[in-house]
Amino acid sequence: MAPTDPTAEVVLGLSDIEDALLLSDETRWNQTAEDWAVFINSGECYGIRTGDRLVASAAILPYQGSFGWISMVLVTADWRRRGLASGLMNRCIEAMRSRGAASLLDATPEGAMVYRQLGFRSCCGMARWRGRGLRGVSEDKASDALVSPDRAKVFGVDARAFGGDRRFLIDGFLDRPGTILLGDDESYVLIRQGRRAVQIGPLVASSDAEARELLEAALAAVSGPVIVDLLDAGAGLRPLLASHGFEAFRTFERMILDRADLPGMPANVMIAAGPEFG
Repeated sequence: MAPTDPTAEVVLGLSDIEDALLLSDETRWNQTAEDWAVFINSGECYGIRTGDRLVASAAILPYQGSFGWISMVLVTADWRRRGLASGLMNRCIEAMRSRGAASLLDATPEGAMVYRQLGFRSCCGMARWRGRGLRGVSEDKASDALVSPDRAKVFGVDARAFGGDRRFLIDGFLDRPGTILLGDDESYVLIRQGRRAVQIGPLVASSDAEARELLEAALAAVSGPVIVDLLDAGAGLRPLLASHGFEAFRTFERMILDRADLPGMPANVMIAAGPEFG
């Protein structure tokens, strides 16, 4: 259909995931069907359809802690620059406010210019790095202290650092086939399979030394394409990634609306779960 055809705003359900994947695949994002289901089951996912075609999307994911993430703001190529994304963003903001929650998001540089006009302000940066896992290439770095930490302790470590309870998200990741959890009582890293690459993150640690040990272990545990969303707090990990042939190829700005600062202990959240999850 042409961009002049009528559109309808809808709330997406599980039956819409196949169409939603077409949007994220078009931009070569790393989301799986299970990732889209997180927004539908634990938040809300909005879309714009024309006929039987989904041409735009946006989602909210509230966390216990009076804040949540806005993400999955996607518009197919031939429907861009027609106000669809701005309209969906306003709906997301109002949905968060109706829950008494502040809005956070990770924006591309182009998106950040738009979101500033809506009142968002930048709090820190994030860079997406890509490379390959080291399993079978380098010596395994995982020590006994970094194998299979207790889930309940991981939830506590994550909630303190992230500033909100997102155990439903971490628990869901852990229940997926192939997910790896490494850490101890004070720090952890999670590794899961994305649609195009293995995703390392989140990584929560209280020191650069702990973070380096976790990241080395994570890289040694996987093979094939890997992506890492490194926050400013994890700047000390850049030399390690570069030494293993990783390159930073995309930047984001972590932005906030309706609260003064980032929740939790941002200095301890060194690698994000992804720009869609925080």
